[in-house]
Amino acid sequence: MLSLFDLINIPLGFLIRVIYNLVQNYGLAIILFTIVIKLVLMPLQVKSQKAMRRQQKVQPIIAELQKKYANDQQRLQQEMMKVYKENNVGCSGGCLPLLLQFPILIGLYNVIQRPLTYIRGVDFSNSAVIEKVKNIAAAVGQNSSDVSVIVERQQMDLATWANQLGISEWGINFNFLGLDLSETPAFSSIGKLLNGDFSNLSTTLLILIPAFAMLMTWLSSKYSQKLSGTANANNTNDQAQSMTKSMNLMMPLLTGWFTFSLPSGIGIYWIISSVMQIVQQFLITKFFEGKEDDSVVKVPDKNRKRSKKRR
Repeated sequence: MLSLFDLINIPLGFLIRVIYNLVQNYGLAIILFTIVIKLVLMPLQVKSQKAMRRQQKVQPIIAELQKKYANDQQRLQQEMMKVYKENNVGCSGGCLPLLLQFPILIGLYNVIQRPLTYIRGVDFSNSAVIEKVKNIAAAVGQNSSDVSVIVERQQMDLATWANQLGISEWGINFNFLGLDLSETPAFSSIGKLLNGDFSNLSTTLLILIPAFAMLMTWLSSKYSQKLSGTANANNTNDQAQSMTKSMNLMMPLLTGWFTFSLPSGIGIYWIISSVMQIVQQFLITKFFEGKEDDSVVKVPDKNRKRSKKRR
């Protein structure tokens, strides 16, 4: 029976399956998958960046209002909303691409956790398939008494065992640049690093994935703030500056935690997604700068209402 999440899982799994069948490498398939997803979402990115440019244009007016109504926050909010409305600026216009990342991440996590179901298209409701699972587990010395645990939680292991036994239709090539992407950094790297065990570099070096993911998240957020004008201390109030600093700290830390504790494929997706985000922002910015910018910042006309009343 299909679940609600399968509405996301199945299309994402099908896309990765098509790519994997072409490249025959798990890591490369996730990279190409990420590029395709970012290109599909690029129109929203363009719209988001356009909204950020509008916000940036009205920042000098907002800064003046913040000085003028520094002691009257209610009036300040009213005047700011007038400026935003007059210039067709949506305060949340830049957030949509970020919000869409979350259902994609959830779907990708499910696909990565169950690669045989979604990438290889294995039907585990088939009794013959269940028998095959038992035989594979027994052949590599694993407990095959509880098949449901293997099917639900150990599909990555099952794909690795299939590789070892030469069962190509179930096997998945998890090796990418010397890293074993079937492992999770939290469970594979830390224990060995703490024990000084560097015998298996493909497992130990997985710690680089969350490290790079944190770095790219930080760079992406800083570049985005630069484009939106929020990085300029003169254009923001103390509260906004404090929130920006908190986000600059929290987002990389959250990224590090997620990519550290989840399967390595999530980290690869996050790194490439952040790199693509920076590249897209750069190209879109150059595109807007190359066009004649005919948008004019409008200041709400205070006399407009008065003239109407006189009439």
